[in-house]
Amino acid sequence: DVAATSDSTDRAVGDDPEGPGEADRPSPPPITGDKLFTRTSEVENLAPNPDNAYLGAWLLPPGPDHVVVIRGRAAQAVSGSRPVSWPRRRAEVRYWSMCTNLGGQYKPVVINRFADGSTSYGCRYNDETRLDRHGNYAFVLGTEGQRAAIEDVRNTTFVPFSVSYPTVPHMVLLRHLLPVADFPYAVQNVPMNSSAETAAAIMGEYYPLVTVCSLATLTTEGPHGCSA
Repeated sequence: DVAATSDSTDRAVGDDPEGPGEADRPSPPPITGDKLFTRTSEVENLAPNPDNAYLGAWLLPPGPDHVVVIRGRAAQAVSGSRPVSWPRRRAEVRYWSMCTNLGGQYKPVVINRFADGSTSYGCRYNDETRLDRHGNYAFVLGTEGQRAAIEDVRNTTFVPFSVSYPTVPHMVLLRHLLPVADFPYAVQNVPMNSSAETAAAIMGEYYPLVTVCSLATLTTEGPHGCSA
């Protein structure tokens, strides 16, 4: 598995690109990895809202010396929490997020609570996601003990595994909310209970690809160094 990107300045999903125009930028390195995410009735039944659609994958925490890296292109979304008219110019979805969840009937979002009263949630939405200059995200799923090292890595966004249940499989969910009608790569366009290969073919570069990487490689080489 290979997870590749170029070093560049972080930006949020809704920001206007800076610097040279798209035609002047070099092509990004390809992002490859395991196709694990699917759209299933198990996932959709968690939040029966006709405006939402989810891709999900069961992922096992890889241990104290490794992390899970999820890469893909971010859908353009509206920034900020204030109400705006919809559809919005240049936006592809109203909102999107990536979350870690525990097993069970309701798949609760990971919530890690600490003795000092602070709380760490297992969700990141579009405004909280760091992107490279090509609009690609690199979510790094790891332990709270790995958090500081991961957040020092450029163009990565940390998402925690559970502190209370560090060895159980986690359901990881990519959510798209209110895609515009002419955005063909939305999760909503993936047939229910289809294969991961079908989902990847429909979503193209917006499909989340998964690889496991050593923390040492991530911190020294960045997400682009996390290859098989």
